[in-house]
Amino acid sequence: MSDILFDRSRTVTDWRCPRARYWGYEYDGKGIVKGTTNLALHTGIVVHDCLAAIATQHPDVDIDTIAQTAALAMKKSLLEASEGEVGADEFANEQAALTEGMIRGFYLHVWPLLLAQYPIIRHIEKEVTYKYEGLTFMSKPDLILETESGEQVYIEYKTTSSKKEEWINSWDTAVQLHSAVKACEQTLGHAPEAVQIVGLYKGYRSYNKQNSPFCYAYMKKGNPPFTEDVIQYEWKAGLKRYPTWELEGGVKNWVEGMPESVLAGLFPMTPPIFINNDLVEAFFKQRAIREKEIAVYEPENKLFTLDRVFPQKWDSCSPGWGHGCEFKKLCHGRADDPLKNGFTYRRAHHELEAEQFSEEGG
Repeated sequence: MSDILFDRSRTVTDWRCPRARYWGYEYDGKGIVKGTTNLALHTGIVVHDCLAAIATQHPDVDIDTIAQTAALAMKKSLLEASEGEVGADEFANEQAALTEGMIRGFYLHVWPLLLAQYPIIRHIEKEVTYKYEGLTFMSKPDLILETESGEQVYIEYKTTSSKKEEWINSWDTAVQLHSAVKACEQTLGHAPEAVQIVGLYKGYRSYNKQNSPFCYAYMKKGNPPFTEDVIQYEWKAGLKRYPTWELEGGVKNWVEGMPESVLAGLFPMTPPIFINNDLVEAFFKQRAIREKEIAVYEPENKLFTLDRVFPQKWDSCSPGWGHGCEFKKLCHGRADDPLKNGFTYRRAHHELEAEQFSEEGG
């Protein structure tokens, strides 16, 4: 019997709601996803791909091509999904500017800071695994950097709508993330000494606008030749919001002129987080129990075992903060066949599960 496969996303989904874990990863042996990707996830995927491209191209990074391609792809996908809704063009331009701004801002501010401390790029999105009691934990660290003395750090990127101290502190016990260090050690023969989270702050939606300096400048039109335009990165009385994509030189010039103090506030970073091995060991022990329980689920006895192995957490269906569950209509009986109601089979995100799908004819 092959090892039971699991990863961070399965674990987090199971913690949020076991029934969502069933739909997303176990249904029909594959799991299902909505046919359309929500904006936050789509933005995260696009940005992660661009940050990987920056590391891959280093030191000859074509940041203009990377950033502009991402912005155009974001705009195109949002316009196609909008089906001609009123205001869709402005929203698509806004989110494209946000995406381009985060990528350019990262390259200007974060990338030099990381390389100054860790000048050696060791691994970029390298597949790693950790075997434990018949389980295989799969991980793909965003980036592993190294000092000249051989110390390594695992860098994880997170697009975020929060940069509060609580967000920074939350990663100290994000054990499912720290567990990737064990996988690095077992696969690569070297465990990173620490994990560091790099946040890319998106801001938030307010009055139907994205509250981010990547999207909007603040301007007061001048009256030449007597007065010139006043344009700033932060709001002040008398200034009105103005789209950055309509400025001379567009988002590129706007970000390149952004003060370091403003840029620093848009990329919250944790200090290096050192691994608590006792915490990680407890994580794997507990996951072994849970994943083996999931592995014996039998759909033939669906009414009983589905409720026992994958109980529902009703407060996750429509939470007061954040996104509602994508599987809500399945759990609440408004769809009999997921594949005929806007869902498709999940694609494998790790090499081992892709091989498993292939062996099973998926």
